[in-house]
Amino acid sequence: MPGHDMKIMDILLKGKNGYVNIEFHKQPLTKAHLDRDFEYVVGCYFHYGETMDQRIIILDDSRKSVEKLQILSNLVYEAPFYYASQIDGATVLNIIKNKTEYNEKLTDYEQYVFSILPLTNHGHDNVEKLVEELCKLTKKLNISEKNKEAIALCQMILVDIFVNDDALKEELIGVITMTSSYIEERENKLKRLVEQEAKKAEQEAKKAELEAKKAEQEAKKAEYEREKRLKAEQEFEMVRKQEMQKRITAEEKLKKIDRIIKGDANRLKNNKIDQKTIQKILAITSKI
Repeated sequence: MPGHDMKIMDILLKGKNGYVNIEFHKQPLTKAHLDRDFEYVVGCYFHYGETMDQRIIILDDSRKSVEKLQILSNLVYEAPFYYASQIDGATVLNIIKNKTEYNEKLTDYEQYVFSILPLTNHGHDNVEKLVEELCKLTKKLNISEKNKEAIALCQMILVDIFVNDDALKEELIGVITMTSSYIEERENKLKRLVEQEAKKAEQEAKKAELEAKKAEQEAKKAEYEREKRLKAEQEFEMVRKQEMQKRITAEEKLKKIDRIIKGDANRLKNNKIDQKTIQKILAITSKI
């Protein structure tokens, strides 16, 4: 990923002699494509301080591709490019079939061509049948398990591109999976991850449900406490009003007594209160 804008190359390798970039183009190479590929070369130089050997592979040779960029009047960029259809896949496939019959080891080039054979000049009219044949042939190849797994990954992409029959596609994916322990292990790992995520989601849902119930209970408790407090406040207010009313009534009765006593001022001067006045006072005070 060279440069501040993190452009992503198809393949970037570093070997003993420096960097190698391989770019794939399904359509014929246009100026815009080559502009972008040239950016990778420049970006690699500025980002890593290294020059880069760029190779371009074109899958469609039905139209002519742009072969070079005129950068300056005296500077031209021309990356070596290749057409996959120019590779003689038919001959290589026959050699591989013969070697497989006698359990002979395949060369690196033969393995490479086998991995992209449907993109080459393979000579087959029915590409779906060719892909099916290649998928079933892979497990018989005398190559390392590591390379079988690499080829299996390529074939999964080829099946997706060239096979339209859903039943055949499913069958071939099954064949590829059985051929590659890596893919089978990867699928099992993905299944385990899905199960773990489902279990985790279920646990989180239960936790959320418990928290919701707890929150609901706390809300009910808070509502109960609020109502209880409100009721206590109402009762207190009622008692307060009753006490206030009693005090007002008592004050009024005391005032009445005072009026009665003041009304008999002459008797008070003689320190005498008649029997009737005493009875009135007693009648009033008895109710205070």
